Amino acid sequence: MDLGDPTLLGVAAIVSAFGGVVSTVVGARRSRRDERAKAEQECFERLKATRAEAEALARELHEIKMQGYG
Repeated sequence: MDLGDPTLLGVAAIVSAFGGVVSTVVGARRSRRDERAKAEQECFERLKATRAEAEALARELHEIKMQGYG
């Protein structure tokens, strides 16, 4: 078979195009997964900060209540 054969070149082009499509789909899925992981981590950090703030406010409220009774 001649490497310059149009049929062989056509098959190579189809295989190459298919590989490109597969790479694009895999990349897009990986990107979405990474974005979800990042958003989940940011949400966790905000939740952690909010819990800490709520606990601090609860302590302050308790102290205020105890000063009113003392």
